[in-house]
Amino acid sequence: METSNSRPVTATREKVVIHAAYPLWRKHILMAIARAKELQDAGSEVVLTYCDSRGGTCAVNFAGSPGTCFICRSCVTKSAAEAGLTTVPLKTPAAEESASPVSWTELRDLAEGVQSGVTSTFRQLPGDTSRNPIIRAIKKRYFQTTLGLLTSMKRVLQQRKPDRVEVFNGRQACSRFCLIAARSAGLPFNTLEITARQQPIIFRGHTAHDRRAIQKRVLSHPADVEAAEAYFARRRQPAHNKYAKKHASEFSPPDAGRFKKKISVFLSSQDEFESLGPDWRSPFPDYATVVEAACRRFPEYLFCIRFHPNQADIAGDITTPFRAIDALPNTVVYYPTDTANTYALLEWSDTVVTFGSTVTVEACWLRKPVIALGPSFYDQLNVSHNPQTMDEFLNMLGQDLPALDPTNAARLAVFAESDSDDMRYLDYNGRTIVPRGIHISRPWLSRIARTCDNVFCRLVKTSARLTTKYRRRAA
Repeated sequence: METSNSRPVTATREKVVIHAAYPLWRKHILMAIARAKELQDAGSEVVLTYCDSRGGTCAVNFAGSPGTCFICRSCVTKSAAEAGLTTVPLKTPAAEESASPVSWTELRDLAEGVQSGVTSTFRQLPGDTSRNPIIRAIKKRYFQTTLGLLTSMKRVLQQRKPDRVEVFNGRQACSRFCLIAARSAGLPFNTLEITARQQPIIFRGHTAHDRRAIQKRVLSHPADVEAAEAYFARRRQPAHNKYAKKHASEFSPPDAGRFKKKISVFLSSQDEFESLGPDWRSPFPDYATVVEAACRRFPEYLFCIRFHPNQADIAGDITTPFRAIDALPNTVVYYPTDTANTYALLEWSDTVVTFGSTVTVEACWLRKPVIALGPSFYDQLNVSHNPQTMDEFLNMLGQDLPALDPTNAARLAVFAESDSDDMRYLDYNGRTIVPRGIHISRPWLSRIARTCDNVFCRLVKTSARLTTKYRRRAA
């Protein structure tokens, strides 16, 4: 390459820092090694950072086991060495020299990442985790570990001055700290993910839970009707949808002969939305308050309220508030462990109400009018009516709403079925993602460490459930 005055200019190699987050989880370490190796092959100057903790608490080591930390470090360093990658350890606690101070906003962002990891793992809402002494102690240790990682990563970015930072997912604290450090340094970032079809995907400049950016990507796809028909048909099959296994084939919706309208209401897992952070907080009250207001406002409608099967594992008490609703003459409630067929309810309904569920798009595809309450991955796709207040919701419910154009539901189906990023060192064996030309060191050790931590987490979850039941009885 030459300038206008014919002086030769040497092209600058792109410098990238990739953090190996959650390395005990097979897909995560595979993605980090494969991405780093591919960028290095393309001429980039790549360093792979990893947690060098000796007993830190994180999303793959809630027990804070030094043995798990050793296995984690060994997995990264040996796998990276075999791939010819340069590694840089992140110390916890980190040395303070040359690291920029951590602001209050960054501390808050890191704390939200800690809460995200705890909520996802222990299936407790934030208020419940704050009342549980064991989980409070875990959160404190988790925060201390990731604060050290943040400080250490800031120092690495100051020293190496990369062009970009990349990390898997970026939601929980032990990957979110990378994004906090990148923003502090004014650097762009990418997040790495694995799709539901077990394919690698790269989100450039945003995370996998940035609903606005994800929906822009959805809208970039063609509305392939044939592909959408196949996708939505597979959604009904237990082999392709684990929740479809809980749909009773012999299920029949209730008789609605004396009612003016049939309304199905589909709840979602509260903890999943809580774990996504402030941008996902709904302007509506809790589910029970919203549903009860609707049922009492329209006694001439028959409401079928369907809990999501995944809600059965939430440690807090989410069903008691619905007992009074269940006693109303115009309601039928299907609790998390009840057998019911979601698709039979959809077809039965005159109007569908959702709280962020995928059912939103499926109902639109079935040409049903849908009212979606709160933020979701579908709220910018024009597949649902999206009220912003309780009054607006109740007014909508009283109208004969039209079903919306399913064109963008088809785009969502194409996104879910085909969007991914091919990577040279990853393949698919028909069941899961597998390495191609790279090797993960001693994966059996990682499985042992994960199993031990899973046992610890199950014990904590059991304790949390018992504590919740005790408090409920005492009240």
